[in-house]
Amino acid sequence: MNSDLIALFAETFGIADDKLLPGATLESLGLDSLAVIEFLFQIEDQFNIQIPDQASPPRTLDEMVQLIEPLMPKRPADPAGAAAA
Repeated sequence: MNSDLIALFAETFGIADDKLLPGATLESLGLDSLAVIEFLFQIEDQFNIQIPDQASPPRTLDEMVQLIEPLMPKRPADPAGAAAA
């Protein structure tokens, strides 16, 4: 899973890292659908991405990551190697 995304999720909702398992339902982590949608808006603003509208919000942490991760800006694979070239 995307570590930046998981770290932001943990920080935003104050959830311990050991609870952030891929199959954990967002409900079991204490989030209702409004909190999930607000988090998706936060991600859109912070990373300047557009998350497509869906019929229903993601239900698990993994579903959320699968929805957002492909839209996230790509980080350079090896910035040190790029500087040496």
